[in-house]
Amino acid sequence: MKRLNRLGWVVVAVSASALAVAQVAIKPAKSAAEAKTAIETRQALFKDIKKAYEPMIAMMKNQQPFDAAVIATNAARIQELSVKIPEAFAVDTRAFKETKTEAQDRVWLSQVEFKAKTDATVQAAGNLAAAAKTGDKASTMKAIPAMGKTCGGCHDIFKFKE
Repeated sequence: MKRLNRLGWVVVAVSASALAVAQVAIKPAKSAAEAKTAIETRQALFKDIKKAYEPMIAMMKNQQPFDAAVIATNAARIQELSVKIPEAFAVDTRAFKETKTEAQDRVWLSQVEFKAKTDATVQAAGNLAAAAKTGDKASTMKAIPAMGKTCGGCHDIFKFKE
């Protein structure tokens, strides 16, 4: 019984350590220049995600022919980029109001929720890439808006409306 208890505590300790490592350390920007650089970096990340998503939107609207290979490649790219989202917000830029950003304070105030939302996008992008690799048009076309919904789910609560 004691051995089982010790094993349980080891599991708890390892899980807590993994959770601590998974969290991104947030630090406030020390200057307007640092805030501006952080904002530009994360905006570039989101532009890259949008660029990878645009051909899929065109395929959904029948403006471009279905191409499973393009979708698989672009979904994998979105997955790769989405993993970087929490780190892109590691610098808290809220103190510098003169810097233009669409990020709401909630990004930094609700880190667990923010990370969960970005993890959902990473997972959805992986699901889309997997569907596209099968070549099955129906499941792939269903997975595109599912991934888009996870992006929108984050935008709805963490991004100011334009």
